[in-house]
Formats: sequence, structure tokens, C-alpha cells
Amino acid sequence: MSGDDLYKRFIEEGLNEAYKCVHCGFCLPTCPTYRATWNEADSPRGRIYLVKALLTGRLQPTETLLKHLDACVICRRCETACPSGVQYSKVLEAAYAYLGDKLIDYGYPWHIRTGLRLLESPAVIKLALSVSSSLPGIPRHMRGFAISRDRERLDDVLGRVFRVPRDKPVRGRVLLFVTNSCIAWQSHTHLVYATIRVLTWNGFEVIVPREFKCCGAPYMHMGMFNKAVELARHNIEVLNKYDKAYGIDYVVIPDSGGCQAQWLEYERLLNAKLNIRQRVMNTLQLLDKVGLVGELGPVKMRVSIQHSCHLMNVAKAHDAVLRVISKIPGLEIRGLDTADICCGAGMMYPDRYPDIAREITRQKIEDLMRHKPEALILESVTCKAHWANIIRENNLNIKLLYPTELLDISYISGGNKGYETIMNRVYFRA
Repeated sequence: MSGDDLYKRFIEEGLNEAYKCVHCGFCLPTCPTYRATWNEADSPRGRIYLVKALLTGRLQPTETLLKHLDACVICRRCETACPSGVQYSKVLEAAYAYLGDKLIDYGYPWHIRTGLRLLESPAVIKLALSVSSSLPGIPRHMRGFAISRDRERLDDVLGRVFRVPRDKPVRGRVLLFVTNSCIAWQSHTHLVYATIRVLTWNGFEVIVPREFKCCGAPYMHMGMFNKAVELARHNIEVLNKYDKAYGIDYVVIPDSGGCQAQWLEYERLLNAKLNIRQRVMNTLQLLDKVGLVGELGPVKMRVSIQHSCHLMNVAKAHDAVLRVISKIPGLEIRGLDTADICCGAGMMYPDRYPDIAREITRQKIEDLMRHKPEALILESVTCKAHWANIIRENNLNIKLLYPTELLDISYISGGNKGYETIMNRVYFRA
């Protein structure tokens, strides 16, 4: 499919979705930007009105219109609340396809677009992470990745196959989606290590390719659909290569709802049947499906969970995550009232719309103060970088943990012999 055909299809799909809206308003209380501004134009319903008028020629792309459309966090929570089943994300994608560079240039100035392209280079990412916590003028979100950076090296696991311990039955083979051309995985490598330990202990051989690139989500959310298609095609080729060589049962994405949601878009982007939804899994989603192996030790801690928007609203995996961590002895889970509302982390939102982001953050902190957890469980690496800033700037004494990390801690606490050293002895080169 040519780029022009893709953009035409997106415009047609988006307009069709816009006409499904019955203007009931059920989406309003689920929208983080509407809850922050109380402006109808900053709600899903309001933006659908604007896009419909734009696509039918009744409204011109004024700066005011561009601002309201660009201010969407693209959390897609409204889609789960809509009784008419409107796929709101397609409406917004139609606006990007129709407006082209107008909307992209408005929301993402040239230096941000240039920075994103530079951050496809592993070497540039390493340099950026090493200086971003100290240099003035660094984007807030970039600083969040830098201050939560891990000591573990992603390069040490790329290109390796981690075997199941000899005394455990093999239950399948997974391809782990991580890449050193993404700042998320280079900065949160301990999550990758924890994922490998948890999966191999549970009977899954884990293959970690070197060849994967960015999932394409940043470009998809910026309306750069041709770039998203290019990355989707590349990553599917990598999957096919390893599937042919090894036989892959699942593609596992370690606690990154945005990456998982983007993989689920690959069939639509490439206009091909790929059976992605049956194979692409969050770590705990897979373990919920097949059952846990080994002794879960006690983790005596009060925790609350901030759901990843895309893990919840697109991948539909958040219930599986909750079921698995609920099995951990000693864990006290205190649900946040706003757990299903976006925290405003995506696509450098706090840098682009600081006033709205501050109001979203204020509501989240009030929620945390009501429940007083010792740790906040986050289901996405982008959320973790955002919350690293929130915790530091507000002097909150709260740990930030991933669900897989929590399960890893429980396995260590459970006295499972050989668990902690599993990665030292069970790998070979892919």
C-alpha cells in the first residue's frame, strides 16, 4: 500500500468513526485533559466535533483548532467508555492524515522532531542518558529517563538465547521485544533482566534479538504514519526471521503498554493478517494465561497501581496483571480512584502542555495521599520516567516498581534455589 493510499484510508476510517458518535458525553469524565481544563473542546466529544467539521470543509485549521487537537494525550480511555464503540484514535489519526505537517509542526517543533530521529541511534541514546540529568534546558521527560537510568547494560543480553533450567519443563519459546535504539529500554534495563529471569523460571526459552527497532508508537502519535509503517514492516521481518529459525510461540513485551498497543496496530498499518493479538503479550499476561511456576515469597508492602493507558485500553491486559500480582503473599493493594485515568506521561506531554500536565499531576498526588502506598506500580516505561520526575519534584517517599519487577522480588523472597543466578548460566548466542 502506498503512503497516499494509507493516508486516504485513515481519513475515510476517521470520518466514519466520527459519524458514529451520538454525543452522549459518557467519555467526558474519562478524559484527563477535559478533567484538567473543563473545556468541551479538550474532550473526546468536542474533538470529534472539530475533526468532523474540519474533514467536511466547515472549519479551517486555525491555531486554536490545532491546539485543541494536539492537546489530546491519546490515552484512548474514551474508547472503553463509549457505548457506541467509537474508535476515537482513528478520528484523531484522520486529522493528522488530513492536515499533514500542519498538525505535526504545531505540536512538535523542529528540535523535538530532530531529537527523536537522533534518538534512534544507540550511541546517541547512551550519550543523552549520561548528560541529561545534569544539563540545563533538557526536556523534562528526557530528564526523567536519565534520573531513573539503570546500571545494567542492555548490550549484555542482546543477541542471546536464555534457556529454561534443566530441572524445569519447557513450556514455550518467546521473542523478547527490546531494542537499544529506544531510550526506554536503554534506561530501564533492570526490567529486561527481571523479565528474562521470570520467564525462564516459568519454563519459557527467551530469545533477545539485536535487530528490533522502535515499535513506531512515537511516530504514530505524531501522525508520521509512513515512518510507523516502515518500523512495523522491519519488526515483523525480524519476527519472521526468528520464527523460521526457532519457532516462536509468543512475542513478549516487558511492561510497556505503549509498545504492546503499537504492535497490535501492525496488521492495520501493513494491511495484512498477522495473528498478532494472539501472540503479542505482556509478561504477566502470558503468565496469567499459562499459570505460575515456583514459590512466591512474601513481599510485605502497601502498593497502589497506576494503569498504563494502552495496556488497559488497547491491549486489555491490566486485569491479567492484577490477577498475577494479587497472588504475591503479604502484598496489600490499595486501588487508586484515578488508576484508570491517564497520568499525562505520553509523548513529552509535560514539556508540551505543562499547565494541563500539572493539573493532572495534582489530581494524581491527591489520590496517592489518600491511599498512602509505599510503592506505586507502573505498567509502562514511559510512565516510570514521568513519575520519576513527579516523585523527585514533590519529595514523595514512594518507590516506583513494575509488575514484573514485583514478581521478580517475590521469587527471590521465595527462596527458589538458583533463581537469582539463572541468567549467568543458561544462555548461548542467537
